[in-house]
Amino acid sequence: MSAFEQSQWRTRSITPRVVFVCCLLWVEFAVGDEKLNVLQTEIERRANDKLAQRDTELIDDSLWHLDRTELERAETLKASFRQYLSDRQISPLEVLGIHARTDAERNRYARRWAKLMIEDAERVLAFQRAYDSAVRDLLYDQPLIELARLPVRASPIPKLLPTDRLAVFVKLDCVACDDVLQSVFLAGRDVAGIDVYVKGLPEGDELDLNRWAHRQGIPPSVVHAKRITLNFDEGLLARVHPRARELPVVMRRRGDRLDLLDPWELR
Repeated sequence: MSAFEQSQWRTRSITPRVVFVCCLLWVEFAVGDEKLNVLQTEIERRANDKLAQRDTELIDDSLWHLDRTELERAETLKASFRQYLSDRQISPLEVLGIHARTDAERNRYARRWAKLMIEDAERVLAFQRAYDSAVRDLLYDQPLIELARLPVRASPIPKLLPTDRLAVFVKLDCVACDDVLQSVFLAGRDVAGIDVYVKGLPEGDELDLNRWAHRQGIPPSVVHAKRITLNFDEGLLARVHPRARELPVVMRRRGDRLDLLDPWELR
């Protein structure tokens, strides 16, 4: 057999296989296209169902008592910038009321919404009463929670103990400081004493310090009894509370420990 004849024989032998494979590929592509078309049809059907459901809800005015024009306007407003300001479940009545064009519209939608809310509250309360009755029937009047078996929390440590002292840091010409001082003096009845530190006075100027105390209504007798001590700051606040930026500052001295207190909670 010549080379030309051998080539023709191989061509005749291979061609049916190639044709068969091409047919399979065509069938597979055809089936794939059909599956894709079926999938697209299903997606479109579901989308149409959702649209139909929405249209049905729009047409049905038994709940909202709105006509088609009002419902469509509510949907348009809801799809606008309102979607960025309100919850998705906002009702058509609320949308129309918020975007009312006149006071009469606003009042009408508000009244309808209030009526729906009242009716819903009545339904919720009725269900709650039925639930409470069912619980009583099931528990035979036994308590749902036995309070006696709950763990008892330890009593919190009082903010102020009789052995505590209060340290208050104030400055001159400070209305807030004067106000807090009065609260500290009242709280001081329940502690061992109060230590007042004044900023803004020349250090060592006892006369000015006593004049300031007199203006604050501090009796000399309580100072002599050490119930209230008058002191110059002399940088003490910066050492014990470096982050303090504003005055007044109130601290509690309990033993060797200093704790910051909120001065407005002493009222």
